Amino acid sequence: MSIIGIIISIFLLTVTVLTLGFIKKKFSIKKIFKIIITIFLLICCIIFGAYKYFQRSSSFMFTKTTTFGQENINGIQMYESIDSKEFIQKYGKNLEKIDNALFDYYKLSDGLKIATNKQRQIIRVIINSETNSNMKTSKGIGLGSSIDDVINAYGTNYYKRTEEQMPSSPVIGYVDHEKKVTIEFWNAEDKVVKIRYDITSME
Repeated sequence: MSIIGIIISIFLLTVTVLTLGFIKKKFSIKKIFKIIITIFLLICCIIFGAYKYFQRSSSFMFTKTTTFGQENINGIQMYESIDSKEFIQKYGKNLEKIDNALFDYYKLSDGLKIATNKQRQIIRVIINSETNSNMKTSKGIGLGSSIDDVINAYGTNYYKRTEEQMPSSPVIGYVDHEKKVTIEFWNAEDKVVKIRYDITSME
């Protein structure tokens, strides 16, 4: 059940209990009003907290889907195994590991950063300033591309958000709801400065 569903269930249960209490004369109207206000404020706090915690996923929840097809970054696709023959031929076995508490992150020889799940499948690819300048998405978008280039390539069904770590670089992103993946573009002065392609469940 989603967070919204849980909140609605709690609210309906509270209203039901209060209604029964009022019918049985256990609560006065004044007391019921105070309880409802308290519950309302509590729900607002829960919604705000959930939004802050799931800020990325809440951004694209209601965004129309964009079909990515065979989207990739420099040939790397989602759920590709780092143990596959093709990957090893390109990057080798001894990958530079990056410390991270949640996932296994690696820096590849061309500067790309990737994250893998427990099955050693790629679930995130990042292009940033440390990456070779010729790295691009399957639609030809790389660092330095304009936001107009991004929209022309990926369409108008995008969402916008910002991150506390990079408030001066707003993000526009696209989501493929069927494949449960997103591709996001950080921009500064209308130029792409970072690209991230990953699964939707990652925050």
